[in-house]
Amino acid sequence: MIGRFLAFALLGGSVLAVASCATRRVAAEDARVPKAVHAVTVQLANAQEAARYSAIIVPNAQVDLAFRVSGYVVQLRQTKHSNSSIGPLEPGDPISAGTVVGRIRATEYQAAVDQVRGTRGEADAGARAAESQLAEAQAGLEQAELDFQRISKLWQQESITKPAYDASKATHDVALAKVAAAKASLAAAHERATSASAQLQEAEIALSDTELRAPFDGILLERRVDIGTLVAPGNAAFSIADFRLVKALFNVPDSDLHNFRRGQTLGLSVDAFPSDVFRGRVISLAAAADPRVRSFQIEVSIPNPELKLRSGMIATVQTEGGNDVAARVQIPVDALVHDPISGNYLVYGMEQRAGSMYAKEIPVKPGPLSGSYVKIIEGLKPGQKIVASGASLLRSGDAVREIE
Repeated sequence: MIGRFLAFALLGGSVLAVASCATRRVAAEDARVPKAVHAVTVQLANAQEAARYSAIIVPNAQVDLAFRVSGYVVQLRQTKHSNSSIGPLEPGDPISAGTVVGRIRATEYQAAVDQVRGTRGEADAGARAAESQLAEAQAGLEQAELDFQRISKLWQQESITKPAYDASKATHDVALAKVAAAKASLAAAHERATSASAQLQEAEIALSDTELRAPFDGILLERRVDIGTLVAPGNAAFSIADFRLVKALFNVPDSDLHNFRRGQTLGLSVDAFPSDVFRGRVISLAAAADPRVRSFQIEVSIPNPELKLRSGMIATVQTEGGNDVAARVQIPVDALVHDPISGNYLVYGMEQRAGSMYAKEIPVKPGPLSGSYVKIIEGLKPGQKIVASGASLLRSGDAVREIE
């Protein structure tokens, strides 16, 4: 199925090509010779006709799983297949959250962890030794301060000699220097221990990254590795999607955007299950139009507990009849002409001058297709007579004659 907005875009392109060729042909003809055309009367479209849109089904969540470290794949998740054989996961197999889907060789990463653990152990031992030295230095400083205070009082009382005072002061200064050195040594030891702890944490993370786990319950879409594959960091090894909830994406023209709102319930059908009607809720309406097709994307969330809907399926979204605020006119598709210069659309009406009929351009704003008809949003009113068959061969002012 092709969405009406896409079909309309293709229609515009084909009409453009026809119009361009026709322009060159009619330029060589005598414009005074009336061209035979078939005319129709503009009529109202069926206001109760349900609008249909073509949508594509996509998973609610889809991720590519990649190893963060490099190495050779040594293990893949094994499962029982339909032929009762046991083998690695294949596309379509279910996967539970947290399941280890693959492992790479961890020998080098385990060795790195063991080495860094040894380094951290040495750093921790060094820090403990530095703490002990600091405690010893601080104890020495306390004793030196007491001795120096006592000697200083005796010196003030002139009860001791100058050499005895100088010796006590020197002992105190040495104790101060030992404390300062012990503090610097302890700070360096703590820095080494902190660095070793960070390296150990990083090494342990790298070791844990040799396992690849599913982040949620889902279905395997693709497996890109086998036993023995050398994987590089960041290269996708598995692709997993969550199909318990799916989304339908479709586009509508601005003229139909008012028919949709957040939370609205819509019915969908797919060719794979023609007798089933799936119900979903509108969760998103695009704030801006897609510049390529000038339409707005709408997302519908659909519960899919039986996993019937799969990624890539084409669905038909149908709105309830009578959603249009105002009834619109419709014309045959053949009556619509694309102007290659302005990029706009037009139809040809007919006006009588001096007893003859002439083609007259009428600019219009087309809406969605409905079978072999196209709805017109602006430019026409019911009862107007326009050219249907032969419109693409006309230019404004050409003489025309109506045929049955």
